[in-house]
Amino acid sequence: MLPTESSAERRLYEGFLEQLDDEYVVYHSVDWVLAGRAGRGPEQGEADFVIAHPVDGVLAVEAKGGDLSYDPATRRWTQGGRSGSHHLKEDPFHQARDEMHSLVRILEARPGWDRWRPSYGYALAMPDGTYVRDAHPGASATIVIDRDDMHRLARRVREIMATWRREGRRFGGDGMAELETALGFRVEIRTPLGLAFDREEKRILELTDEQAYLRSYVLHRQRALVSGPPGSGKTVLATSIAQHLGAAGTPTLVTCFNRRLADDLARQLDGADGVTVAHFHGLAASLAEEAGIELEEPRPDVAAAQRGFFEERLPEALAEAATRLGPRFDAIVVDEAQHFREWWWPALLATHRKPDDGLLYLFADESQRLYEGGGAWPCAPEDVLPPLPHNLRNTEAIHGFVSVFFDADGQPGTAKGPRGRDIEVLDYADADELTRLLTVVLTNLVDQEDVPLGDIVVLTPTAREKSLLWKVRRFGRFELADEPRDDAVWWSSIHGFKGLERSVVVLAELGDRHQEDLDRYIRVGASRARHHLIVLATKPVAAEIRRRAAGMIASPAPHQDA
Repeated sequence: MLPTESSAERRLYEGFLEQLDDEYVVYHSVDWVLAGRAGRGPEQGEADFVIAHPVDGVLAVEAKGGDLSYDPATRRWTQGGRSGSHHLKEDPFHQARDEMHSLVRILEARPGWDRWRPSYGYALAMPDGTYVRDAHPGASATIVIDRDDMHRLARRVREIMATWRREGRRFGGDGMAELETALGFRVEIRTPLGLAFDREEKRILELTDEQAYLRSYVLHRQRALVSGPPGSGKTVLATSIAQHLGAAGTPTLVTCFNRRLADDLARQLDGADGVTVAHFHGLAASLAEEAGIELEEPRPDVAAAQRGFFEERLPEALAEAATRLGPRFDAIVVDEAQHFREWWWPALLATHRKPDDGLLYLFADESQRLYEGGGAWPCAPEDVLPPLPHNLRNTEAIHGFVSVFFDADGQPGTAKGPRGRDIEVLDYADADELTRLLTVVLTNLVDQEDVPLGDIVVLTPTAREKSLLWKVRRFGRFELADEPRDDAVWWSSIHGFKGLERSVVVLAELGDRHQEDLDRYIRVGASRARHHLIVLATKPVAAEIRRRAAGMIASPAPHQDA
């Protein structure tokens, strides 16, 4: 499916994809140019859909969303939608007929036309309304797909194609191939995303290697605060420093705010001698248990008690445990340092053998701050290094998109990654349409673009108990999981995925109530995508994103309905 703002086309495509057998080939948003007849210039043709079947032939389908009405006195059609009503320039039935005849003129010029000549016809689809009576003799209900047909599209398409069937014609494989070639005049020859990612990943790794000199520079200091925009290589630098310290025999703690990031860091540092990895609260709970400190966890349904437990009680327990057990680390590396509260630092440094001047390396990005914290760093002003200048994680397209949502004081850095592809921003009206939309997105990514499930994450601004997508969990043959699995698509809140990344991010459920924090959600969530970003938002939010990021998102088909 090509990018489109037409919800009518999208719902039809989703229905065709789900209900039609594999013998059908459905082309969305096709256009072509014909050599003009004598004395006339070139003719342009276009169709919302072309459906092909090796036996039943070819069907051109014109899609019209919203309400349609016909005035026999003026012989004019009116289309109504959210933005009001307007007269159609052309009778939609005549439009579909002309599309079909234009396409047939192309096919007639292909070799072997007499041998594989198909049955052919046209149809009008109006998925928002019902059509039971002919508006005029040329507007037969027998060739209409309406709202009542959306759950039985396979049967309805067969019925309409049977209406146009001509005996003795069999399109066959040769005809299907010729149609594909004929429509290929506008096909973009491109590499599937899954393969393109490999080339881009090599370039990103080359750029990351260029930062090796920074590790040496930082390690010549006792303490350092390293800041930088999303994708500037802070986490890569942090893990590299930890590996170096551990290999040199320095007991080193690597910690962060996010549990999932800690799990990922542990996988990256698996086998590194002398390195301990734990997220801050996990470290506190573990050392408290080792020190025999009892922790009574609050009820999960009492928000204030939960907040007090994590912000106050666990840091207190960490400081007490360090006093009982004694310090055990000679170096501490902190990723996501912007999330740490000011009063957490003394508790953390109590585990350090030289809390005042020992090895301490902090990595932070104020633009990524989703929580209170940061600002009061346990290091001197001279230890604050100049910000890392470049974005090495994302493609230029993703970096450019995210940069739009920085405020005037923000520092998005400059992109050095590969160009990549434009961002897709798709809209939906309600929960059902969001469900269908995500099903199509995942199907296209896996089946058409060869993207492995493990390279995809679906991020939402809402917690699990409030997420519409998490409640559904299954989208066609795809299941969501809240942990990385080879057989499922990883789902996470934006907060929970902080510090992590994936090749493809589907940033979903951006609704009206999220507009106030839209910039922050996009800065944090969209920057998690290394190679490709797809945004699913309600119509008003999607419209705002398109307006602000014009020129950086994939353009919709030019002939869609308003």
